[in-house]
Amino acid sequence: MRSWESLGIWMRWALLGASAIMLAEKFQTTAGIAAFGLLAASNVFGMSVLRARQDSSRGMPIGTLLRFGDGVFLTALSFVPELRNENLWLLGVPGLVFEALATRRMANVAGLAGVMMLVQGSADIALHRGASALGLSIGIIASGAVTAALLAYFKAREDLLIARDRRLATVLDCGGAFAASRDLTATMLHTLKAAVTETGGTCGYVMLLEDESEGPLTTEVAYSEAGEFEFPKTLDIGFGLSGYVAKMGQPITVSDQAAEHRGFDGVTAGVHSAISVPLLTRTGAAAGKAGEDQILGVFTILNTRPRTGFDSDDVDLCRTLASLIAVAVANARMEERQHFTFVRTLESLATALEARDEYTQGHSQRVCEVSLMLGEKLGFGLDALEELRVGTVLHDIGKIGVPDAILNKRGKLTDEEFEVMKSHPVIGYEICRPLLLSEGVLMIIRNHHEKLDGTGYPDGLKGGELPLSLRIVCVADAFDAMSSSRPYRDVMSQDAVLSELSRGAGVQFDPVVVECLKGLLQTDRMRELYRGHWTESVQQVA
Repeated sequence: MRSWESLGIWMRWALLGASAIMLAEKFQTTAGIAAFGLLAASNVFGMSVLRARQDSSRGMPIGTLLRFGDGVFLTALSFVPELRNENLWLLGVPGLVFEALATRRMANVAGLAGVMMLVQGSADIALHRGASALGLSIGIIASGAVTAALLAYFKAREDLLIARDRRLATVLDCGGAFAASRDLTATMLHTLKAAVTETGGTCGYVMLLEDESEGPLTTEVAYSEAGEFEFPKTLDIGFGLSGYVAKMGQPITVSDQAAEHRGFDGVTAGVHSAISVPLLTRTGAAAGKAGEDQILGVFTILNTRPRTGFDSDDVDLCRTLASLIAVAVANARMEERQHFTFVRTLESLATALEARDEYTQGHSQRVCEVSLMLGEKLGFGLDALEELRVGTVLHDIGKIGVPDAILNKRGKLTDEEFEVMKSHPVIGYEICRPLLLSEGVLMIIRNHHEKLDGTGYPDGLKGGELPLSLRIVCVADAFDAMSSSRPYRDVMSQDAVLSELSRGAGVQFDPVVVECLKGLLQTDRMRELYRGHWTESVQQVA
């Protein structure tokens, strides 16, 4: 539409030039020159306004005003006796066509044609041109109006189909993004950007509730076409636009285009219109009860441009995209719960497995605690610490595949028996791999018996192939094994433990991790962890 407005201005230049040439002899007076100058100035003004508002799809109707002015002016010229035979009113007919192409509004076309017919008919009657001249002028204007109205209708239909195709493509694109990506945050941001662009908004945000929580709402993603903006970080249920939508569970549209609102969710930029829709998902039906809608959050689009608003199609698009987000959030949370359940089940299985042997009972939990202490001291973040926790609790789960006769043997294992024992990391890895655990967790389960020099098992990793988390587990696992009694020996003294760790530093163990462990031995947390294993005689560090 903006291109037709611009083309209409250029068409007006052409008609103005043609009129100037046709009437050069009759408008050599000061008044005539001033009239043409005024028309040219209006063209310059129209072009500047269109250029300044090229970023707005619903800008000032400057083109319509100019075309209505042209229609009145050209037909009014018929009142001038010297111009009665020039038929300048015909130059207003193209304005009907461009009004149809630029606005797609048949009411505008009808209004402009009505004004032209009224003025031209009045001129024909006033100048006694006869019924034939009156009928001809009215007929030509009416024919142009009908043609323009048909153009407006078909172009409006074409625009509607194009817009629907574009929005359908947007929905399919966002749906495909959710299906293809496991990064929920990035995909929500992609969908939010698409919604802001398609609705003509300026900014927006997606706020979520905690799983099965009653508040507050927390912003997960936010986007503004102008860059950063002050979006709400949190909102209580029932407060602000988004909070009210979350409470009621129904979409709300605000289209007071003239007013400027600064109370929408605390957004400081002046908001002229807004759409806010709830993120709804259907809960499973219980016995004898129908499923219920559960509110997961709110999807909000704002517009800070004056004289702009949202229509019903914009609301429908936002509701559709909000449904995609809601399904993705619900699925992600269900997967997270299932993953949590699987991990907890495996942890329980690992604990039950250790109960087969009184000597290894609690081993995995102590290795977990020591590893977490080391990770915290070495600056691990929350995600890395969680990998350490899960990996260490499950690191010996593969021993479920080792016969009790080997697992509980009180003497030294034969070479054949040791080969069977060495298979437990791979068995544990194969058990846990289908559960979509992180690569860091799976590596701890599979490779916690590796050594820096590459002589460990099962993969013979060495040096830089061992990440820091795995080096921590290797030290913690060996430390607990030496600090606990076994069928073939008693608890080793701390002197002996530290001696073994120091001897293996740089060869079997990471020396930095070993030194870090030494610094933890006299902490209350470490003493409490090994209170039932260390005797008073072995709690002194040499």
